[in-house]
Amino acid sequence: MSVCFSPDGNTLASGSGDNSIRLWDVKTGQQKAKLDGHSGNVMSVCYSPDGNTLASGSQDQSICLWVANTGQYKAKLEGHTHYVYSVCFTADGNTLASGSGDNSIRLWDVKTGQQKAKLDGNTSTFCSVCFSPDGYTLASGSYDNFIRIWDVKIGKEIKHQNNNTKEILQKYTTPLLQNNPFTNFVNPNIPILVISKNPYFLSNGALIFQGEFYTTWGEDLRAFFESRGGCILENVNQIKKK
Repeated sequence: MSVCFSPDGNTLASGSGDNSIRLWDVKTGQQKAKLDGHSGNVMSVCYSPDGNTLASGSQDQSICLWVANTGQYKAKLEGHTHYVYSVCFTADGNTLASGSGDNSIRLWDVKTGQQKAKLDGNTSTFCSVCFSPDGYTLASGSYDNFIRIWDVKIGKEIKHQNNNTKEILQKYTTPLLQNNPFTNFVNPNIPILVISKNPYFLSNGALIFQGEFYTTWGEDLRAFFESRGGCILENVNQIKKK
């Protein structure tokens, strides 16, 4: 069901439908150890960044922590009420995230085994979780066809807001009003691409003041601009006030 290399690349862990985890010597292909402790399929295995701990999530609704070198059982983390499909460590190895069929993500303190947070806001199984390198952001994939991004510190989903113009404008330290083809409308740092007699700014991260954005076949491009990080401003008065 799942495989993961140790950080040094010498060992491969595998989680299986036979309820076991096996550790393999990558160079020889020989089995080094067999870890038993789950009563259901092992859905996910993950090494800590330092290689000292191995985490496993199972259909038995639990997470097990193991001493990676010896395969010795360390602890069992319980709290999910459905299969645990995915586990992932932060880069410092102190926090473990788990995604489950109970429609939740849980964050665990690896040293104490205590649950630190429960992230809700989904109506479907979380089948994959992954921390950003700095550990401040968590990404999740689920059966409802959505990828969600979470702020780990506050335990909330990061949602794009189309009308938070004030907050967005406050992030800009350079004046919005400089010499460019979109005077009074657009941040001067946005690149300009001339593809005809009229200048068009690139959509990536753009602040869009107004206009109709349709392709020749009638497709509305506003959703595309927003997906590229653009923000459609409510009106020019907000820029002038800024």
